[in-house]
Order: sequence, then structure tokens, then C-alpha cells
Amino acid sequence: MEKWSECMKNVLQIFFLFMCLLVVVSLWMVQREPSIITPSPERATIYAEELGEKLQATNFTKQVLQAIRSAGYSPDSTVGYLIDSPAHQVITIQLHDGEEIDVSTESEIQSIIDELAEKNNMHLFMVDVQLLERE
Repeated sequence: MEKWSECMKNVLQIFFLFMCLLVVVSLWMVQREPSIITPSPERATIYAEELGEKLQATNFTKQVLQAIRSAGYSPDSTVGYLIDSPAHQVITIQLHDGEEIDVSTESEIQSIIDELAEKNNMHLFMVDVQLLERE
């Protein structure tokens, strides 16, 4: 009888440990799942306004144009921005020269923009390089 109670005690301990482990793993998995939070238009507008102020305060557009020109490209004097959130901000650069934009051109301009964004403590931009049509 003593062996039987000892065996049941061990089984209950193992069961209890297993349940604790199951709870801990479940909680860990729930915390790892990405939360589905839809960005509110108000929050996106606030972020866009704050970034706009930072772009002006740092003369970011001027820095971008100078850096692209010093790399040997001829950008248009305007730069377009589309800001939805820190994870989705696009900068559009239009070039005057060249027959077509190849991957190395896009890559080089992306690197220039990334470097300037990091230097100015900004989130990285997705770069859209466009070629202006010749008239």
C-alpha cells in the first residue's frame, strides 16, 4: 500500500509539472504572436506631421539632393514623401539622366538615403527612383 501511495504521489507530481509547463508554453506563445493593431489615421497623421517637422529642421531634402548629385546623378529639385507610419515611409527621387534605371542605381540611391536617415535619427525610407521623360 505504501508503494502504491508513493507511486500515485510521483504520478501527481509529474502531472502537476506537465500542467505548469503547458501553461508557461501557452503564455509564451501568446506573447510571441504579433498583435493585430490597425494604425489609426489620427496616429498616422501625427507621425507624418512630426516627421515633416524633422525633415524641415534637418534640411533632409537638401541633404538628399546634394548626396545624390555628389554620387554622379542628376535628380530633379523636388523630392516626394509618402508617410503612413515608421514602417511605411516612401521617398520618391526623379532623375533627369539615363536611358533606364537599373538595379545598381536604385541600390546606390537606397544606400545614400539609408545613411542620411540613420545620421538624422529617422526610420528608413523605401526609395522609389523614377526617370523623368525627355522632352
